[in-house]
Amino acid sequence: MQQTTKTSDRATVPGGEVDFPPEQLLASATDTRGVIRYANSEFCRVAGMSKEELVGAPHKVVRHPEMPRGLFHLMWQRLQSRLPVCAYVKNASADGRYYWVFASITPTRDGYLSVRIKPGSDFFEFTRDIYTDALAEEARGLPPDKSAEYLVKRLSEKNFPDFESYAFAALNAEFSLREDIDETADADLRKISKLTDMMTEAEALVHKIISIFQQVRGEPINLRILSSRLEGAGVAIGTISKNYETMSDDMYQMVDRLRCDDTGLLVRMRAALAHAHSASQMSALMDLTAKQSALKHNSSSRGHGGREILHAQAESLSEISRAAVSDVATLGKIIPDVCRQLRRRINGLDLVKLLCRVESGRMSDIDSGLLGIIHRLEHAHHQTDRHLAALSATAIQIDSTSTAL
Repeated sequence: MQQTTKTSDRATVPGGEVDFPPEQLLASATDTRGVIRYANSEFCRVAGMSKEELVGAPHKVVRHPEMPRGLFHLMWQRLQSRLPVCAYVKNASADGRYYWVFASITPTRDGYLSVRIKPGSDFFEFTRDIYTDALAEEARGLPPDKSAEYLVKRLSEKNFPDFESYAFAALNAEFSLREDIDETADADLRKISKLTDMMTEAEALVHKIISIFQQVRGEPINLRILSSRLEGAGVAIGTISKNYETMSDDMYQMVDRLRCDDTGLLVRMRAALAHAHSASQMSALMDLTAKQSALKHNSSSRGHGGREILHAQAESLSEISRAAVSDVATLGKIIPDVCRQLRRRINGLDLVKLLCRVESGRMSDIDSGLLGIIHRLEHAHHQTDRHLAALSATAIQIDSTSTAL
């Protein structure tokens, strides 16, 4: 039986850092109040406390004073909303030293489960700088909720629109450094990464289509200018201009359905995919932690049901990932229909363009500039149609790949 060491028997070495190998994963589970119910041997060893000392103690027993309270405010906001949270945390060991971890914390049926890995990505470097600045603000009287706002503002300066996007990006950066992930989990993550690449391609195509629309949105104005310059001979061109402007505005609004910030299909698909990716990564970490425990035949872990808790949570997160991927597929099915509607409208714009050609033929003896407008519209329509076909094909690929997961 493993001998336990009481806190009073340990020498205090203040200020130093507790080192632990990157392959070690530190796990603990708490109830909804944050009271520890389970701690694996790796967590006990790094924290410098026995299992008997940790189980039943509040999790803040390992909290280091050099952590901004604003971060814990953000973390509890998410956890109390039944959302996972990932964060860099500086913890205190029982002997007065400290250790940094990247923690993935997820709600369970009756509490919270955390798996921590040793951080090493570039995110860790700039995050510590932000924490230092937040601590300084808090020392000047900034309350936790305002400190949380300060942290989010600083992250926005790093091009993260919110705390969640930063946390998922940090998880991905730290996860990519690991070489011990199970092949099955790795295969699923590769498929999700493939979906992410497809999403990037779809977003790029929509951006190209919007850019084309923006380039030709001034053409109806050019037509109206031309109409006024030709006086009576330009009446028909003025009518054509109004028709083209109405139809192109309608198309622009349809494209906006794909990418607008709040309800756009691609925005919602990207968000669902980010949740699928992060849930799958956290699942892999928890499953790996459970397998490492099983390989060591950790009897104390069995006593507290540690492996069972980890396996159950890994499966729960896998289900969350699959559900999010299913949402991606459901939303993706709408895109080909939107593309078909847009292509039909391009056919309508082609009719307007044909009327322009008729008018150009009637005014062949006038250097009106109409022919140049027609050529620009023809090029824009051809490019848009080509991008819409590619977008539809990409959406079909997203659907088939999502279904395979």
